Amino acid sequence: MTVSRAQAHALEAIVAAMVLLASVTFALQVTAVTPLTASTSSQHIENQQAAVADGVLTAAAETGALKRTVLFTHPENGSFYDIDARGYYVDGGPPTAFGEMLDESFLDRGIAFNVYLHYLRDREVRRTTRLVYMGEPSDHAVSRTRLVTLTDDDALTEPGTSPGGDPRAVETTTTLESVAAETDETYFIQDGSAGPLYAVVDVEVVVWRM
Repeated sequence: MTVSRAQAHALEAIVAAMVLLASVTFALQVTAVTPLTASTSSQHIENQQAAVADGVLTAAAETGALKRTVLFTHPENGSFYDIDARGYYVDGGPPTAFGEMLDESFLDRGIAFNVYLHYLRDREVRRTTRLVYMGEPSDHAVSRTRLVTLTDDDALTEPGTSPGGDPRAVETTTTLESVAAETDETYFIQDGSAGPLYAVVDVEVVVWRM
């Protein structure tokens, strides 16, 4: 493991701890809204959930955990590692730092979430891939999004572990450019540009109380 990778894992651990602290604060604030009217309480809870979702996406984007999760696919078939037979994760987040942030911030607090990846197919048709699908969101669900820019030299990731033994997505030597050049390798998103830009992915997190 290189020093830079070790530093990245350490930063992810710190950020994950900060996100967990934010989720605990969120839980305490939710508990404190009982004197309010039902409609006001519901809106307050939704606002808090949206704020935590935004925080998770921001933290994951800043540490690179979000992009590494988007690239967490088999080069042979373009599917995500360790997914359910239905083609996505159903019991929580993926075995990555981003997935860990989602589980600690939401799942451990009795909050369900879905994660969708939106992108363009053939440069004009909007497509959506389910990354996590825990069910149909309630009427009070909230969503937040974050853009991830992929370039030709971005490397696919695969299952690995942090120094502490937590599941992580670690970089391979296989780039998006090399996958596009091979007939027996694939990625679930097509190269949408003739230049170094590969694609832009809109990552959407939808959360609601179970």
